[in-house]
Amino acid sequence: MKNNKSNNATTFIILGGVLILTVFAIVIAINLLPKNESDSYYVKVDEEMEAKIESLKIEDGKLTITTSGEVAEYCVKSTRSKPKMNAICWKKMTDNSATMSIFLYKKYYVWIKDIDGNISNYLTINSNGKVEK
Repeated sequence: MKNNKSNNATTFIILGGVLILTVFAIVIAINLLPKNESDSYYVKVDEEMEAKIESLKIEDGKLTITTSGEVAEYCVKSTRSKPKMNAICWKKMTDNSATMSIFLYKKYYVWIKDIDGNISNYLTINSNGKVEK
């Protein structure tokens, strides 16, 4: 009889642990996976766009973005999450060039949006002037 109680307790503990791990895995999956297309971690490939970022340059505490093609707007953020189409970070591009003040010792991520609404992959620039793709 004592052996039967021990087996029931062990079974209960194992099933409880499996249930807790299953719930934990589901919660993690829900928080890590994109919820819909606009929250996706994937971005359109630059080759779909005629607009390109030609150069990023930091000088005297200002970031200068030079582009080519029909660029409508640019977005500069300190996080690499893709901005939504109507995000507040989007600023109008004038004559394929834009300049903005930045903070030193930070990393910035830069996107452009063409006139068709396509958003580029980001380029990264450190405030020391090093550009990364």
